[in-house]
Amino acid sequence: MSATTSLKLPDALKDTIAKVAAFEGKTSHALMVDTLQSAMDDALVRQQLYADGEASYQDTLRSNAVYNGADVKAYVMARVKGGNPGRPQAQPLDVAKPITLAHD
Repeated sequence: MSATTSLKLPDALKDTIAKVAAFEGKTSHALMVDTLQSAMDDALVRQQLYADGEASYQDTLRSNAVYNGADVKAYVMARVKGGNPGRPQAQPLDVAKPITLAHD
């Protein structure tokens, strides 16, 4: 079921919507509905990304295990080149140790 919603749009935005809609062969209404749906889809994906990140962070705190970035990079690069390297080993998380990034 559809619900009616009223939006007050600035004139410039309303004009832009009309121009874009005409270019895309849509009505202004259809363009706005599609745009809102797309924005909400993106927002839901973003929220899931945040939730997954938080869950991973909590798992790290629970397991106290992390992987050295340089070891992971070397493993991935060796696999890309067709090698069969041993998997990187988890290390205990040391919260006092600063995080460093692996660089080329």
